[in-house]
Amino acid sequence: MVRLDKKKFDDFIRELSEEYSVYAPGKAGGKTEFIQINPGDEIELTRPVTDMSPKSIFFPPAEVLFEYDEDGVRTPQTSHRPIAVFGMRSCDARSLVMLDRVFGSAIQMPEDANFQDPYWKEKYDTSLIFGFACNEPLSTCFCNWLEGGPHNKDGMDVFVVNAGDFYLMEPVSDKGIDIINRLSCLTDAAEEDEVLAAKLASDAKSMMAAPLDSGGLGEKLTALYDEPIWGEISAKCVNCGACTFSCPTCHCFDVQDEGKGKKGKRVRIWDSCMFPIFTMEASGHNPRALSSERVRQRVMHKYSYYPENYGEILCTGCGRCVMVCPVNLDIREVLKRIISYNESGKSNE
Repeated sequence: MVRLDKKKFDDFIRELSEEYSVYAPGKAGGKTEFIQINPGDEIELTRPVTDMSPKSIFFPPAEVLFEYDEDGVRTPQTSHRPIAVFGMRSCDARSLVMLDRVFGSAIQMPEDANFQDPYWKEKYDTSLIFGFACNEPLSTCFCNWLEGGPHNKDGMDVFVVNAGDFYLMEPVSDKGIDIINRLSCLTDAAEEDEVLAAKLASDAKSMMAAPLDSGGLGEKLTALYDEPIWGEISAKCVNCGACTFSCPTCHCFDVQDEGKGKKGKRVRIWDSCMFPIFTMEASGHNPRALSSERVRQRVMHKYSYYPENYGEILCTGCGRCVMVCPVNLDIREVLKRIISYNESGKSNE
């Protein structure tokens, strides 16, 4: 473990910038999100989670896949500079591991061939993630329900703890060991620093509400597929899609061609399974025409279908969906209701 004096933070960013395009939480348009920074720029680390998740760094809201004209098809020129991210919370670092299963090595049918998205892999495989421990989780955080925690290190290359006047950094991966050994602005941590980091982890864990026993959730969801509970849960949902766009693991997208004359481009843009038109077929038929069907799909995908494919729930408990929902549809209450739903069609709560 090493120390970074906060007075040397600009030196730290300057050294990283020599090799990487550096991203950190900042303010943009009145909201907090991960933005590209330079030495001396102000960053926002006071909020445990940014308004927008860091998935946009690797999976942009709109991304040109290729351009075409009379001379042929071309992929856009990119900087090819690797990406370093500072200040990514445990829930968000873990979300990138989940997205990497989808874009980096997705299981495809038939024959379980693995699809690799070149646009994702170009950015994520060479990235460097400086995770950031949550010393004071919010009341909306529930990472401890889902095998996470405020000081969890999954998906990080370097684990960072805010320790007052300095940061403590612990390399987690080989890439993390390499960069820590090369940065000149760091000093060795003392034994009492490691004791402090352990205390901060223990204090943060004690601030979290008791986790939900989610054992058997997947089986319960399968059993409830045709039950009326989905109409009851979705009754107040307005299908605005705010939960999906703020979610660090949601990854629905659409592909559109934008062209005029003999040239144009193909663009991948974020979409949402909450929108009625998302599943609209060319015939006019919509297999998820009802709000209850769309809400069921979102819950089933995260807590049943994805775990069946990859052995892990597609949710990190960041709580953004709880914070942004305009009608206070709390996913934690949804899960409690599903787990307690009994054979008579009523909740045990």
